[in-house]
Amino acid sequence: MTGQTDDESIADFADAVLDIARKLALRAPDRREIVPLTGTEVDVIREIIRNPGTNATQIAAATRLRRSNVSAAMRVLESRELIIKEQVAEDARFVRLTATPYAIENVEKIRALWVRRLRALPPALLAEAAAAHELLERVNSHMEA
Repeated sequence: MTGQTDDESIADFADAVLDIARKLALRAPDRREIVPLTGTEVDVIREIIRNPGTNATQIAAATRLRRSNVSAAMRVLESRELIIKEQVAEDARFVRLTATPYAIENVEKIRALWVRRLRALPPALLAEAAAAHELLERVNSHMEA
């Protein structure tokens, strides 16, 4: 694609992504089986699952959350038995974070909920949406750079 994309179209794209995210958010009654978590807690647990052995500083950098907010979320996640903190042998001041099987099960339930909600789309539209995954991953990757 060549040329300059207008600001209105760019803002509309972002607005549509936010609308979809809101509709996939864990706020409806069909989320009974899922451990209730705040947005920050979800961001932290997702990062731990993606990068087992990570630490709070790395999570803060990856999620663009404040380190203090990451630490607060970690305390909640640990109290709910969703993460395990392991001391780093070389330096006891640092910990590695790992998701528990319970956390992984919970995330699988979240993903199943998303699938149920998206399966309500007409099949052709659902296929187009699934095909957009790679594009959205590239956009996300460039935004992280």
